[in-house]
Amino acid sequence: MGGSMQTLVIDIGNTRLCWRHRDGTGEVQSGTASHEAIADVLSDLPCAESIAISSVVPAHEPELEKWLRRTDRPAALWVRSGADLGDRVCTDEPHRTGADRALCALAWGASGEHRSAVIIDAGSAVTVDAVSASGQLLGGWIAPGLGALGAGLRQVAPSLPDPTVVSASSSDPEPRQMLPWASDTKLAIGGGIESLFIGGIQALRDRVQSGLGDGAVTVLTGGDSDLLMQALEPAVLRPGLVLDGLEALLRGAADAQ
Repeated sequence: MGGSMQTLVIDIGNTRLCWRHRDGTGEVQSGTASHEAIADVLSDLPCAESIAISSVVPAHEPELEKWLRRTDRPAALWVRSGADLGDRVCTDEPHRTGADRALCALAWGASGEHRSAVIIDAGSAVTVDAVSASGQLLGGWIAPGLGALGAGLRQVAPSLPDPTVVSASSSDPEPRQMLPWASDTKLAIGGGIESLFIGGIQALRDRVQSGLGDGAVTVLTGGDSDLLMQALEPAVLRPGLVLDGLEALLRGAADAQ
């Protein structure tokens, strides 16, 4: 961000908190924490002149509000749903549209790319969204994330082994995505879940791109985005896109003053 303003942006996601601090020289610090460790992270966050917070988990918001008051921080700019971003969100029910989806779209519009995009945020849930060149969220699709697929299978079939401890071993000459079949049960489960995840997201990306046109770029963010890169090439990897959106929001608020 330009100027000398120190900023702090925080995103409360479905399973973890992410934060980024930018000082007056542009130097950046960032980090993540599980929900269980939020209190420890908050106690160590640096000071800032301007703060923005997004949340898709209302249960953790009082903890941050209490922290803001206790540490005499400036009032934060909150984004709890797409409704907080006004006409930037073109879904039927902006108040039911996740803050993370809306902020990813805002970040893309502020990036200066001037192209429409299919933005895929691969976290606990995966969103595959149509975004205009100006950063409006037009709509999209929501699917289970990689971890959620595995957790769902374990819930309905608890006798199956847990595949999360297994990857393609050194005795396997090919990555498991390339194997014609698996001879090990854990590998079969893990490879099946990965293939379902990658193939499903690829199909949703193609569906959204068919509406935006061939000029739309695929943008990946979120914890499992690396796994999707090869299947969705050409794609642009943009880690921390939600935090980028919060920073863009703070820039806009500062410019309006």
